[in-house]
Amino acid sequence: MSPRSMLSAVLVALGLLAGAAPGAGAQDTFPSKPLRMVVPLPPGGPSDILARATAQAMSASLGQPVLVENRPGADGLIAARAVAAAPADGHTLLYAVGSMIATPLMSSPPSFDWLGELAPVGRIGRVAFCVMVHPDVPASSMRELAAWAKANPGRLAFASSTNSELMGAAQFMRAAGVEMTRVPYKGGAQAMPDLVAGRVQLNVGPVSLAQTQAKDGRLRVLATLLPQRSPLMPEVPTIAEAGYPQVDVPTWQALFAPARTPPEVVAKLAAALEAALRDPALRADLERRAVFVEPSTPAQLRATILAEQAEWAKLIAAFGLASQ
Repeated sequence: MSPRSMLSAVLVALGLLAGAAPGAGAQDTFPSKPLRMVVPLPPGGPSDILARATAQAMSASLGQPVLVENRPGADGLIAARAVAAAPADGHTLLYAVGSMIATPLMSSPPSFDWLGELAPVGRIGRVAFCVMVHPDVPASSMRELAAWAKANPGRLAFASSTNSELMGAAQFMRAAGVEMTRVPYKGGAQAMPDLVAGRVQLNVGPVSLAQTQAKDGRLRVLATLLPQRSPLMPEVPTIAEAGYPQVDVPTWQALFAPARTPPEVVAKLAAALEAALRDPALRADLERRAVFVEPSTPAQLRATILAEQAEWAKLIAAFGLASQ
């Protein structure tokens, strides 16, 4: 190549570099391969089904498959740590549920730095919860429930199989100034038979678990914990309509990436999630499964976690949930 040709090639290369947009690189090449969405729960459960539907909808926007990998255990910490340790290139995501925020706070010091090790991408929505009681409880409204509980301190036994269910009951006790007795369970499959049989009288849990039992008259649903009435139970008031807006259980589901993921890649992931949540098929699927679609920006999700960590810490202290 002649000196003149070499000079021309150098000038062309410099011109191309100078014209490159700021932030080009990671965003322009992402995603370069299939993505992995790590789910902290076993296959086949409600959250796993929602994760798979979300992954499929995001695949269309990203132009790459989003593959689901189930990593249950340690109340979500196995999955969270696996994602935190993954390459921070946006190709590994954590599908998280709200109660996972509480787990690290149960040890001192906290066993996992949620916002230090993970980057919020965006919220998908919240699983609809409700206040359900056994029909023998003489209350057809939240006000009547509070009045009876006040007159009979400690006689109401409430089932709690998750941290979110415990928080819902604790918030109601604090808001109404009543005392109830906690009966812990390993899961909803164990708690629901006891609630239907009347061995416990109350649960603050998923609408999806209460629907069939309420239709058959084996349970009574007093309120739903949603911003607006659930289309699955339009006759049931929201907890705010029932007089207790302070009861606001964190039942959201959201996506996170490793902490050092480039901001432009996080932005692209957030845009893909937002596009997925606009898909009518996904929205209909979520609503059919009693999920209130409630998207957020990464910054809004970060602010939510900061606020909820303080609330979880109060609950853990009140019920002595911290490990020794």
